[in-house]
Amino acid sequence: MTGRVLVVDDDEHVLRAMATSLKRAGFDVTTADDGTPAVALTGSFDVVIADFNMKTELTGADVVRHFKMVQGDSVVCFVLSGEDDLDTRETCLAAGATEVLVKPVSPGELRRRLTDATKLLRGEAA
Repeated sequence: MTGRVLVVDDDEHVLRAMATSLKRAGFDVTTADDGTPAVALTGSFDVVIADFNMKTELTGADVVRHFKMVQGDSVVCFVLSGEDDLDTRETCLAAGATEVLVKPVSPGELRRRLTDATKLLRGEAA
């Protein structure tokens, strides 16, 4: 198992595609279709991937802020955004995101980044 990953996206197609790709790569994947059910989850994750804009008032930055508050440095967080703008990037990084990835992100690139992140959490060379 490569690590526990939470994927949060309100687009069912994107959510399902990311989850399937990451499961095939050996990740233990949990999904949430919005920020509110994501922050209601108990347990810990190695990596959280959250879409920035979702249906409710919670953004990907809010999800990141929650998991960083609960887990601290034991979780790596990525935010996905359809727009590459400075305000979104600064908001997400200030919340604790490791990186903001601009959609679309290829499945291979996403798997590589998650594998590197989980290796770093375990103290292995990326």
